[in-house]
Amino acid sequence: MFKSIRSILYFSFIIVGISLFLVIILGARQYQLSNRYSETTMLSERALFAFATIREQATEFLIAQDYHLLKEVIPDIEKLNNTVSRLYESDVIPAQYKLAMADKVDLAGLVIALRKLDSAPDKPAAAVELQQQLRQIAGSLMKVDRIITSQISDAVVNFQLSVIGALGVLISGASFILIALYRKAVKPLLDLSDQALVEGVEKSGFYCPAEAGSEIIRFVNSANEIMARLPEQIQSGSAAGSHESEILSTTINESTNGLNGIINYAQLLLESDGAGQFDEEQLQMLEHIVENGERIARQWQNASQTFSG
Repeated sequence: MFKSIRSILYFSFIIVGISLFLVIILGARQYQLSNRYSETTMLSERALFAFATIREQATEFLIAQDYHLLKEVIPDIEKLNNTVSRLYESDVIPAQYKLAMADKVDLAGLVIALRKLDSAPDKPAAAVELQQQLRQIAGSLMKVDRIITSQISDAVVNFQLSVIGALGVLISGASFILIALYRKAVKPLLDLSDQALVEGVEKSGFYCPAEAGSEIIRFVNSANEIMARLPEQIQSGSAAGSHESEILSTTINESTNGLNGIINYAQLLLESDGAGQFDEEQLQMLEHIVENGERIARQWQNASQTFSG
């Protein structure tokens, strides 16, 4: 799938970017779910507590047969009705449960029953019926609370499974990238390092496996080509140097021979019978020619020995 190390690195950057983006999205989603579930749970608990208080107060009035005082709990029931309405607006509770619970949690019917009880002809029977109605509403609210708890638990589990699945896919992708990077880059480089320690590698060249990255393959091929051309370059360089040394040596010898001729002519003039015809200044000039010529000849001789050695 991957032919070059560059493509592996690009793909790894994409995986890391997707991972960071997914972590941010999942974190934001978790924050939203936590707030929504906390609000729904708080409303359910508030409704249960409020109704428990109303039921306890209404039961005390029924036991004391203070039926005219039952109307005092009606404002609390109206507040409870607002809480239950907000609770039913939550999307945590499935729609079918909302319809079923709306008939059983009949707070409006409870208010009507409380208003009629004081003027009912058979107050004990109406009180018993009211107790049953309170018990039914309490059971329905308890069932709603259990449904909410169950739905929240299922939603949390499903969300966690989604997170685990997404992280599993990302980890699998990252593992695949690491394996590909090891095969394409790390292992070939380790093999090349071991080959560099072997004697004679400059003659045989480096070996690179076919599954290595294209960049490493190009590098190894270039290195092998350079090592293959190196002996020819050294040989041609040696031949050129030998030819130049030969030319220089020939030039030095010819120059030395010519210089020796000049020195010999000057010595002959000094030692000839006609030397008495030269004045002192001319004789000094001849002596300088001989001395400087001999000094230059010695320098040329040293240079010739250096290049020939």
